[in-house]
Amino acid sequence: MRTTQILVFINIIIFSFLLSGCQKVNDHIQVIERLVEREIPELKEQVAFQFIPGENNKDIFKISSDDGKVVIEGNNILSITSGLNWYLKYYCNVSFSWGADQAELPAVLPLPDSTIVKTTPFLHNFYLNYCAFNYTMTFWDWERWEREIDLMALNGVTTPMAIVGTEVVWRNTLREFGYSDDEIKRFISGPSYLSFLLMGNLQGLGGPLPDEWFDKQAELQRKILKRMREYGMKPVMHGFYGMVPATLKDKYPEAKIIEQGKWGGGTLIRPSVLAPSDPLFGKMAEVWYQEQKRLFGKADYFGGDLFHEGGKSGDLNVTLEASKVQEMMLKHNPEAVWVIQAWGNNPLDELLAGLKKEHTLIVDLCAEYWTRWKDRGGFNGFPWIWSNISNWGGNIGLHGRLDAIASGPINALNDSIASKSMAGVGSTPEGIETNPVVFDLANEMRWRTQTPDMEKWIEDYAVRRYGEESLAVKQAWQIFYNTAYGTYETHRRASESVFCARPNLAGLDIKTSAFGQTNIFYDPDEFAKGVELLLSEAGKLKSKDTYQYDAVDMVRQYLANEGRIAYYQFVKAYNENDLPEFRQWSNKFLDLLLDQDALLSTYPHFTVDKWIQEARGYSDDEEMKDIYEYNLRLQITTWNDIPSQLHDYASKEWSGILKDLYYPRWVAFISSLEAELVGGTVEKNDFFEMEKDWVESHNVYASDKMGSPVEKASELFEKYYGNRK
Repeated sequence: MRTTQILVFINIIIFSFLLSGCQKVNDHIQVIERLVEREIPELKEQVAFQFIPGENNKDIFKISSDDGKVVIEGNNILSITSGLNWYLKYYCNVSFSWGADQAELPAVLPLPDSTIVKTTPFLHNFYLNYCAFNYTMTFWDWERWEREIDLMALNGVTTPMAIVGTEVVWRNTLREFGYSDDEIKRFISGPSYLSFLLMGNLQGLGGPLPDEWFDKQAELQRKILKRMREYGMKPVMHGFYGMVPATLKDKYPEAKIIEQGKWGGGTLIRPSVLAPSDPLFGKMAEVWYQEQKRLFGKADYFGGDLFHEGGKSGDLNVTLEASKVQEMMLKHNPEAVWVIQAWGNNPLDELLAGLKKEHTLIVDLCAEYWTRWKDRGGFNGFPWIWSNISNWGGNIGLHGRLDAIASGPINALNDSIASKSMAGVGSTPEGIETNPVVFDLANEMRWRTQTPDMEKWIEDYAVRRYGEESLAVKQAWQIFYNTAYGTYETHRRASESVFCARPNLAGLDIKTSAFGQTNIFYDPDEFAKGVELLLSEAGKLKSKDTYQYDAVDMVRQYLANEGRIAYYQFVKAYNENDLPEFRQWSNKFLDLLLDQDALLSTYPHFTVDKWIQEARGYSDDEEMKDIYEYNLRLQITTWNDIPSQLHDYASKEWSGILKDLYYPRWVAFISSLEAELVGGTVEKNDFFEMEKDWVESHNVYASDKMGSPVEKASELFEKYYGNRK
């Protein structure tokens, strides 16, 4: 009897285990099916998903067919969703992106002739940059976040940053250390600057945060994390690395606190650094991690960088202090991984010497331009990720070093030293929702072990982008690939628009921001031929949302390029005291600027109204709406609330701001130059005051499309390009 009971008990255990496993598989399949339902519901009954083991501990997906159905298999959810996206791209010519979708399925779903198998040597596909949370994502609601996480899943993102709501952890932690809510609000920055607070660059700017913000962000973060975890992603949350309010020294004078000076050209007070070896650090870290876990659940990956962008270590033993930071992470979670950005000289070798390799992950920012990973021998054997930035400040100029993005990870994978600790690839843009072709390519690289044939890749992209075969469009995209999306020496970031530059007579050396440039590294006439070819298919493609987006974006870039020429010419005429030439070219410059504004008004994505409404829509309270709008306007113009080198760093070629700020700014400048040429009285322009007036205003912009995007793009291209031929 006893033996029978034992056997029955064992069978129950085995049955329960199998039942639990089946239920888990079913739950995972449902996660994928809900993604299909949201993104491409027509596919729902035509594709089957199955789980298979990994191959030699590597992620894998397979695409095949069975009984008239497409079958996509993978060893986890993200492998399957990656396989789904690969099938949609290369068999159905479907294109998902920030810049519109092309999701028309073929009438008959194509079945693979043979099984497609893709394995990846990379554990991670990392995504996002602290800056992106403010240059693009500040006022996103759950609907927009849900869409972004779906795009992450389709593109196989494994390790996304997830720092929304960190300000709530800060507030609750500081309350435990003698800070009043008013003091906390003076420390925590406004909505558009929270990323820069977390990086230790500034405090307080754009604040104080409204009370309603904290609860809303905490609720939003819980939704974000729940969905990321459903997909099997490993969110990177913010760790406690010693960054503290500069006022902490007043409350704890015995603690070892290192002042970090100023940032942003010496205009913004940075938070201080509490020495991790100080007893107070352990107490604060303990509260931080407990509070973070209470609010948002268990985290395995933590971001945060000691001494970021000119931070000061003082007389600290960097090796010891780094070890203490990691020690507290591991005390909170023995599986914790500290995610560190490779930027400038960071992370220092002395810092790495204090860390455990198996609990550290280095993200090499901007590897499409710099080769820190190679120069530092794979970061001394620490696990590291090859990532591209590609976007700076959320500027929307066409840019993306496609050849570098296609070859860089493969070069690293084949490097005899760096490959030994290479853990993945990633995208770390400062802003998103620009240049969708870059995102499309970069995420494929996790599944490639050889550099793709880029001419073939671009041809395929041109077809799936609009869902149509067109020789002219393929030729256009080959030109874009060889011009705006080319890989050139000293070409780290997009050529900024001179329309957005604070007016001056710098000529060829004019900059929009202190850290950028307006040079064009490619032949603008060749680029214009590409635009001409793209627009030649307007009759066939004008109803496609992706085509509308690209027609506007490409002609926007063409007009910006023409604006540079007009600017150079009127500066030259001014220097030569040639009034007729000055008037001719300055008038053309202003016409181009207004025409660009008119073009961009036809597509909501390129209008300042869209972004203002996003900010104002984050609250039902009028006072709060004004605070949020102020934050947005401040960031994309003066950036700081006092004059500084940061002005126009996050400038945008958006309809509305072009006409209401950039145009008057240039008119004032040109008028003063003309007055000087005719011998009149010249008053110095105060551009900061003009910008400040726009920042503090609440003028309303039209929210409806102002005409047909493709027709307007074609009309303006013909107006300027047609007259040049």
